[in-house]
Amino acid sequence: MYDGVDRHTVLGATGDPNVPGLGFRYDTDGRWSILNPTGLPGVFEGYCPPHYKDLREATEALIKRKFGDSGVYNMETPGAWKDSAKVRSSAKLFTDEIKECVTLQAQYIYDAYGKFPATIPSVFLQTYLQAQHIDLDFFDHYFKPGFYLSTHTII
Repeated sequence: MYDGVDRHTVLGATGDPNVPGLGFRYDTDGRWSILNPTGLPGVFEGYCPPHYKDLREATEALIKRKFGDSGVYNMETPGAWKDSAKVRSSAKLFTDEIKECVTLQAQYIYDAYGKFPATIPSVFLQTYLQAQHIDLDFFDHYFKPGFYLSTHTII
């Protein structure tokens, strides 16, 4: 999709101090065709080095973000559903075998290519547009009042 946005400039990966963009950290490597933004330290950090010492630490941090306090899969986290605890708790915690598999694969990719993921920037901007007519009966049945805007009811 062409939208006229230079994603690297917006993130701050120009190398020009006069064009700082959002100030994201980025790295270079002779193996890569483009710069690799990894995050804005302390604000939005990719689950990869240099924000984590290795992919094992990054994987553990991601799991904690998903299932820990206020995590999207923590049944205690409030949500828009009428039964948020049931919806959130339906996600199963990763087994030790799955965590080990993900960690080993991610670390292999990082070791082999010098970044994670290997073939795209660790952090990138993408423009999306979604237009739809939502099923109001569905949302009224499963979600709390106020989940959608009045403009969603216009046909």
